[in-house]
Amino acid sequence: MRAVAALALALGLGVTTDARAREVVVGIDAPDVASSIALAQVGDVVVLPAGTWPGHVTLDKAITLTSRGGVLDGGDTGTVLRVSAAGAIVQGLRIRGSGTDRQGPDACMYLEPGATGAQILDNELWDCTFGIWVHTTTDVAVERNLVKGRSDIRNTSDRGNGIHLFDAERLRIVGNRVVNARDGIYVSATEHTLISGNVVEDLRYGIHYMYSFDNTVQDNVCRANVSGIALMQSSRLKILGNKVSDNERHGILFRDVQYSQIEGNIVERNGEGMFFFSSLDNTLRGNRFAGNTIGARIWAGTERNVVDGNSFVGNGQQIFYVAATDQIWDEPDGQGNYWSDYLGWDQDGDGRGDRAYRVDSFHASLLYRYPAAALLLRSPALEILGRLQERLPALRVPTIREAHPAMVDPVPRQAE
Repeated sequence: MRAVAALALALGLGVTTDARAREVVVGIDAPDVASSIALAQVGDVVVLPAGTWPGHVTLDKAITLTSRGGVLDGGDTGTVLRVSAAGAIVQGLRIRGSGTDRQGPDACMYLEPGATGAQILDNELWDCTFGIWVHTTTDVAVERNLVKGRSDIRNTSDRGNGIHLFDAERLRIVGNRVVNARDGIYVSATEHTLISGNVVEDLRYGIHYMYSFDNTVQDNVCRANVSGIALMQSSRLKILGNKVSDNERHGILFRDVQYSQIEGNIVERNGEGMFFFSSLDNTLRGNRFAGNTIGARIWAGTERNVVDGNSFVGNGQQIFYVAATDQIWDEPDGQGNYWSDYLGWDQDGDGRGDRAYRVDSFHASLLYRYPAAALLLRSPALEILGRLQERLPALRVPTIREAHPAMVDPVPRQAE
């Protein structure tokens, strides 16, 4: 039966113990955590009772490691817990105090390549340089964990990441909360992974993608970071239904991103709601960019994207656009984007404006070329030039243009 349970665990079938599974209690059945793991057999449960127990141990069997008031303590050195066994479970464990070497890397929990199908559930980790590092493995679930970085390291960039995914596949990163780290969830060379329902705050990047493909980022809350979601050098991503708010610089940043869906996200009160750079062939629908200093900053090389059914509401500047030619956002069979500062009419009653919306980018272009011009933004001379560009083609600068914008906001404001 134990062999059957081990096989079921490795296949992710959710069978954790058999009828003869037993508890091994640290300090009673064996003197420390390492010897308790050595004593346990496949399917057993190793329990840390109340107290502080030394870390630097390896979970090398398909057993469950948990605690009843006990803390696995790394003493601020090295990695506290390594998981190397397929089908191992770490659930309800309290872990603290990794070392501070980011090159090590020092982590509260490190999943090695052999940890296929491991489950990391309902744990609390704090004072971690890296919280949970998943390295070159597959089918791992990281769910409902609380990860707190090392707030004693004042510079956010000198900390490690809360949940770090490297060269992995088919992961579930669901329902976690990460604070006080460098990046909340860092994803590198990882594919076919779901990142959903997480809360990431007080970080550099809430969710940070590099060189990763075919993943879904859905229903996460990214708030009060430097940037909410940063997507770089990645393709075929689904960025769906996230709430990205109150981030210092960017809500959602795209750099060299292709063939991705960005749909149904609420992006509010950020420095820049969206930053788009050198990203092609993406679809943006049903997103709400509201109350940001700049709704969207769009740089050269960002072309061939479908942008339809989005709302740009009450941003200090709707679009900051820098490129050599106009970009047209107009899907004939779409519903159009809604602009809160649009002045137009709909005589034929089709829900689309009869007058084109042209983003006034004269000031944006001027600031890009001459930043010191910010001192003159409200001067009568610049106001006159801004008005004249509408009538004199020689004064026009490249901008975003939409022939038939939406007359009604398609993305209603959500309750807090």
